[in-house]
Amino acid sequence: MHEYLHTGAIDCTKPLNVGGLKGKTAIVTGGANGLGEAYVRALVAAGVKVCIGDSDQIGGSKLEQELEGADADILYQRAKFVPCDITKWDDQVRLFQQALLFSPTGKISHVVANAGIHRPDDIFSYSGDHEEPKEPNLSVIDVNIKGTLYTAKLAAHHFIRQNGTQSVPEQEDTSLVLIGSGAAFLDCPRAPQYCASKWAMRGIMHSLRRTAFYYGSRVNVISPWYVKTNILSESDFKHVSSVGVKFAHTEDASQCLLRILGDESVNGHSFFVSGKQWAPNGYVDLDLEDYPNSELIREIQEDQMKSAPVSLGLFV
Repeated sequence: MHEYLHTGAIDCTKPLNVGGLKGKTAIVTGGANGLGEAYVRALVAAGVKVCIGDSDQIGGSKLEQELEGADADILYQRAKFVPCDITKWDDQVRLFQQALLFSPTGKISHVVANAGIHRPDDIFSYSGDHEEPKEPNLSVIDVNIKGTLYTAKLAAHHFIRQNGTQSVPEQEDTSLVLIGSGAAFLDCPRAPQYCASKWAMRGIMHSLRRTAFYYGSRVNVISPWYVKTNILSESDFKHVSSVGVKFAHTEDASQCLLRILGDESVNGHSFFVSGKQWAPNGYVDLDLEDYPNSELIREIQEDQMKSAPVSLGLFV
């Protein structure tokens, strides 16, 4: 694992290289349906054993059974469902413990922090001329930020325990993938909680990417454009379609995930799952995270790193 160094945008037109993924073990939160299900299916197809964490017990159990077929022996089991509410620390601890038991090597190689929600936002809503504002429901923040931070904490703990804190050639590649959104880059009216939570994924990545290599790890972000899943209602998607917006597809997101996991040089990047209208493979590295067109920000970043904890040897 190499120290973080910006080398420009990743070429997303290169063929996928998933040969090194076979036999590894991964965790996907929110993996029972939608984009999470697409990530699970793509990983299993690449030979990865996947532990699915989700609060949807019916959907999670159904997906596990479908992927398993007639296989019952844990040595040959490809997917394991673990009921998990990501806002509950104990649930996530159990998810990681079950993944370790499920792994033939006793190690977790990749973690996809996919679980997230979108719902009408009380921050935006107006109580009325003659009403006092009521305390808003911040469940989107609880799930999308608090839950993801729990996942990131546990991923780092297990990666460090497996590989130690010194960057040496013998370390095995480990990777945390955070799931953002178009709302992590764009103005999306009436959804301040959701936008804040998805911008936060970039913030978490920026904080971790310069130290992750000390324990053989990488951290990247996938930010999907509109993809037709159950995160929005059918009427919402009809409206989006009616104004001419073209959707991205779940397979674009899953191929983007495999691109990241299959290339150990990819660290500290944000990929936009754009749909074919903006990228031939349906995803692209927008190359925004290092401000390539702003020498001032790059100079400020260099100054900030002079006093950062990494300079004191505090790697975690």
